[in-house]
Amino acid sequence: MINRIVSENLRCNLLQTSVKILPVGIEVSIILTLAGIQRGMGAHSSLARLNFGIYVSVLLLFAFAVSFLFATIGQYSEVLERTQEIGILRVLGASSAYILNLLSQGTLIVTLLGTLVGIAMAYGAKWLIGFAFADYLTFATVYKWWPVAYAISSVGPLSGAIFALRRSLKHGVIQALSPEE
Repeated sequence: MINRIVSENLRCNLLQTSVKILPVGIEVSIILTLAGIQRGMGAHSSLARLNFGIYVSVLLLFAFAVSFLFATIGQYSEVLERTQEIGILRVLGASSAYILNLLSQGTLIVTLLGTLVGIAMAYGAKWLIGFAFADYLTFATVYKWWPVAYAISSVGPLSGAIFALRRSLKHGVIQALSPEE
């Protein structure tokens, strides 16, 4: 069951939520594209296809690393922006586990939405590869990688949220009780 605080936060910050969905979608589409290219390479391997596949895979891995860092840092900074809200929850008696549960729910919902966007982007990549690079690459849809892509793309935002929560719990109560500037 989704907590009402989580759903209200996602609904009220629609632009911020959509900005967090995009890097997760890019991560998922890259993971699925890499899996699809590797699966497609086995069927029709030649030296030119192999070289082009390795080149594209290296570029995609670099793009994945950048997107992973962007998602992690984005979630970290978003939790730090909510330090006062976390402090207010602590003053009202919320435990650290309850606040972690709220952040995890929000993060996993955003990651799930990003995974759905990434699956759609992977189908777009499949069409583009089939249209532009049909002689060099073969892309196969690998459905068993969908949950794996979700799990991998969840790691970055969840770790960013946990690290920021540790910092926010230390300073949150003090910031919540101090007057606004």
